Amino acid sequence: MLNIFRSGPLFHTDPELSALRTKLSKRAVIVVYVMFGIWLLTDLLIRRFIPSSAPDSLLFDLVAAILLGTVGVIALRLINLGNTSRAGYLLANSFLVFALIILFFFTPRVFIPAALLFIPIALAGMMIGGRTPFLYSVPASLALAASYFMHGSEFILLGVELEGITAGLFLGCQIVLHQGLATMFTITSAHVESTIEQLLYQTEQLSHLANTDALSELANRRFFVEQLEREFARAKRYRRPLTLLYLDLDDFKLINDRFGHAVGDDVIRNLSLSMRAVLRSTDLLARIGGDEFAVLLPETTIKGGIGVTQKLKRALVAFTSRPDCVIPSLTFSAGLAQFRFEDESIDDLLARADAAQYKAKDAGKGQIRTQHDTIQLSLFEEEPTP
Repeated sequence: MLNIFRSGPLFHTDPELSALRTKLSKRAVIVVYVMFGIWLLTDLLIRRFIPSSAPDSLLFDLVAAILLGTVGVIALRLINLGNTSRAGYLLANSFLVFALIILFFFTPRVFIPAALLFIPIALAGMMIGGRTPFLYSVPASLALAASYFMHGSEFILLGVELEGITAGLFLGCQIVLHQGLATMFTITSAHVESTIEQLLYQTEQLSHLANTDALSELANRRFFVEQLEREFARAKRYRRPLTLLYLDLDDFKLINDRFGHAVGDDVIRNLSLSMRAVLRSTDLLARIGGDEFAVLLPETTIKGGIGVTQKLKRALVAFTSRPDCVIPSLTFSAGLAQFRFEDESIDDLLARADAAQYKAKDAGKGQIRTQHDTIQLSLFEEEPTP
């Protein structure tokens, strides 16, 4: 029995959706500030080569660049803390306000603020997701239309006055671009989230299959070993009691031979439910072989483990005493071992439990033996009752 615990790799999965969002948000900040730098350069070039009657807003642009740079640093800090949505709203709102101020107060060159209005939409799509891009695309389109009606004949694109059908086409194209960009980000975000949810679900299913016995729905050997390693390390570090219990159904092969394997499988399934029902939530019941089970009992001494074994025996009797049960009464042979401070690994604990179980089998059906019966050992001393 000892060998079946030691073979096979352990299966680990730990998907992190938040890590993906954090990485995407950091890249979004870099992309947006590159776009903002290009915007500033374009604004300076237009001021240099295209005359305008608009008041000089160069000082405002420089002050705004400093403020937006500070906002970017704060946003990166929030992203590192895991608050990607808050960082997204902070950046998107800041760039939207900046674009609206320029659009309404500083320049009739519609191309410059119109290009800037795309940034908050992109930020919302990359950092926040969902339908939030529309929270910025709709105000952007409305603000551009309002600017046209406010400026009238001063509504200029790169030095060319726009009016009539030309202005209408420009506004229409901008509105289509705003809403189209928001729609694209919304659809992409929904698709990515749906894909990630499916992958997480499949990962959980694979993890469940890797850690669960298919017949009994109990923990399998692989998962039991993993949990035993953890509890062993905890018991050794904090000097806490830990008991391991082996169970082997007596003459279960006779049931398969007499009633068939289908009945035998049904017995295993229902018996597993009955035994699990009498255990604590912190205890771990696992099926480690055909008719072999193991129970991990944290914070439990051998004395307590014997009490748990008696509960399991009563559950077994109650199961075989049901009116619908056609099989004869079942018993099991049990072996218990308790963690000792001298144990170097779980192999020491497994070996003592294994030896105790074989001792129980040699004594006859329905017997319980502990490591006391195999070798005289000093046990973990129970803490005094306050």
